[in-house]
Amino acid sequence: MPKSQGLVLYYNASTPQEAAKARLVFIRMGLRIKLISTEELGQAVGSFAGLAVPPPPAADPVSIEESILVFSGLPGRALDQTLAALRKAGIPRSVYKAVLTPGNASWSFYQLYQELCKERQAIEDGNSPD
Repeated sequence: MPKSQGLVLYYNASTPQEAAKARLVFIRMGLRIKLISTEELGQAVGSFAGLAVPPPPAADPVSIEESILVFSGLPGRALDQTLAALRKAGIPRSVYKAVLTPGNASWSFYQLYQELCKERQAIEDGNSPD
């Protein structure tokens, strides 16, 4: 098994089969996996990676209908290889993907999801995201 190169935070709103395929890819790539539950969507994204970040403002619990992958600690090439392996395993391109950054570490998973939705819509509309 490869040495652990990083962490993937995984919120799965899809099928158990898709989750199994994705987790197999993560294991093969040597990634640690943190499964995010619906109850945890209001917590700061960075807190799952062990970062000391302030908690986001309290909000009503929400549910997200799409799956989200957040990668932390992967060098560019490892991230590219992981994304290619996910595609090869049949994980849909429509799954939201992000990289943990200082700018989004204190956001809740729901806030990150909202930003990813805006970015996707801007791309689909032919605009560059802000």
